[in-house]
Amino acid sequence: MSKTCFISVVRDFDLYNRVIANNPNLGDAQKIAFDNRAENRPIPARYNEFLDGYDYSKPAWFVFCHEDFEPLESLEPLLEGLSPVSVYGTIGCKPFWLLGLGVHVNLGIMMECRWDGAGSPWVCGKSWGCKWRPRVDTVDCCCLIVHSSLVEKFHLRFDENLSFNLYVEDFCAMARVKHGVRCRVLPFRSLHHSGSPTTGRLYRHLPYLAKKYPRNCFCGTCAYFGAMPSLMRWWRRRRGYPVF
Repeated sequence: MSKTCFISVVRDFDLYNRVIANNPNLGDAQKIAFDNRAENRPIPARYNEFLDGYDYSKPAWFVFCHEDFEPLESLEPLLEGLSPVSVYGTIGCKPFWLLGLGVHVNLGIMMECRWDGAGSPWVCGKSWGCKWRPRVDTVDCCCLIVHSSLVEKFHLRFDENLSFNLYVEDFCAMARVKHGVRCRVLPFRSLHHSGSPTTGRLYRHLPYLAKKYPRNCFCGTCAYFGAMPSLMRWWRRRRGYPVF
């Protein structure tokens, strides 16, 4: 039977201890925290450090999650019998394309709240269809779930050029482009303590991803990335969105 490992890069240990380390919903899951207070190394570099050092003779589900990601229910019953050939997340983005224009919907049952906990949490995705683990383009970087056997088979790694944004979305995109691995949403109730507007730091990665995926356009919960169809580029320019 596969064990479960929660891997986080941590700068706020008070929050991490409250929502992950001492979370009663996580039971016997292993919690691995990279202390990033001094070096503040890129998150994908820390994640790769874990993947490079793992003993793959011990099957496990890897849950890469932010320090402010709070599971609201036990994950292990949902992982029993789950196919290890897909990448999973608590929330993901599904696009619908028509004549070169994309309309997207975020699927999942994750909730978000402000970092300081003020105000009421809000749902950041649609829950319809999630009990069937629907396919999505990518999953959000707050939580990525992947089995060790899939990582080992394809030597999956995170792109360290994407220091603090879009590294999970790129992980999903690269797994699909190179190996045909699909992403799915797992119906897992959770609360993300970092609801905030999209920052300019995220947009700085888009030119790099446009060169990395010259024949593909992917949808993330925070941005489209890759090669956009010409009609979509024109429409986004008229709306004032960044285009690369």
